[in-house]
Amino acid sequence: MKKALLFSIIFGLLILPALAYETIIIKFPDKELWLKGYYKKVGNEAILQYVPKGQSSNDWRRSIVVHSYKHSNYPINVFLNNSSARLMKINPTAPYKTLRLTPNDAIIGRCTHSYKNVEAQCEFLRITRGYEGIVTIHYMNKDREDFMANYNQWYNIVKRAKLYNSYYRDERILDKAEYFEL
Repeated sequence: MKKALLFSIIFGLLILPALAYETIIIKFPDKELWLKGYYKKVGNEAILQYVPKGQSSNDWRRSIVVHSYKHSNYPINVFLNNSSARLMKINPTAPYKTLRLTPNDAIIGRCTHSYKNVEAQCEFLRITRGYEGIVTIHYMNKDREDFMANYNQWYNIVKRAKLYNSYYRDERILDKAEYFEL
């Protein structure tokens, strides 16, 4: 009987991490409804796009894209340099300004001009270490005046987005939080 009980406890502890999942919680502005425009999970990567109600993943003025890389163990500054270099190739019209840089979290921002087929936009890009890898949170706004008028609000939304690790798939995320499995 004791062996069966011990086996059950050990088995339960071994299976618990397999049932765990990581989510992200973003508190959007109270008077705005943001919806999932796109979500896809393939292997160790997941990508989610949020857009305001009335916009879509292909036709947006503002957007938040969350991208997770499970089991990625690159240093944050290396991941930041690689990500910003990739984005600079897409639109090289403005450099990034470092707004926050720690060993586990970084935020950069910039406002670009139109370039080739890429519309001008202002953006914050946050790269943070999660429980299971690296997560990026990318806020983009194609209206520079709106971005500047709401700069502090959106900087704080991106900065305060929280990663949450749960061992129970039916656990409830309370309040107005938005989440998805990373």
